[in-house]
Amino acid sequence: GRKAVDYAKNIDNSSVSREQIDREKKRIYAPVKRTGGIEWKELNAGIARVMQYFCSEYKTELLLKTGLDALNEIEEVFVPRLYALDPHKLMRSIEDLSMLAHAQMVMHASLARKASSRALNFYRIDYPEIDPPDWNRYITIRLENDRVKEGSLPVNFWGDMKASYEARNRDYTGVYQGK
Repeated sequence: GRKAVDYAKNIDNSSVSREQIDREKKRIYAPVKRTGGIEWKELNAGIARVMQYFCSEYKTELLLKTGLDALNEIEEVFVPRLYALDPHKLMRSIEDLSMLAHAQMVMHASLARKASSRALNFYRIDYPEIDPPDWNRYITIRLENDRVKEGSLPVNFWGDMKASYEARNRDYTGVYQGK
């Protein structure tokens, strides 16, 4: 937080993307512009059911891909039919949109991890070996040009935690490089 405050104090004028703001307002307020369709509870139940069926305790490539297809169908077919008659239902609808995005991220990350892990309580039937050494790493995912990109980082990617913290927080710790 202190770094965000420092940044905000020292920035002159930042530019905003009016196009991005308008796009987000359109997305967020779309449910209140409709008078019928599906309500937030139905969307919530659909997302939960997909996750229960396709991303439960034991996973396979086919189950995860089928689950991702089902989540994409929810996004393409049912989200455009989502409606909210009052601010409370709009808030719950927006929560569901976030849950849908998180569910898609979980599916993509689960597809990217081609190993089972006891520590993560993550089991792939198609990759039964538990904690193989080459999978002792974090899975990373990011959205780039509307496509999900997978990557990984070693478990200790930050290196020496004390030195790394001090190097990035000299103003706070009073520790300066070379001393």
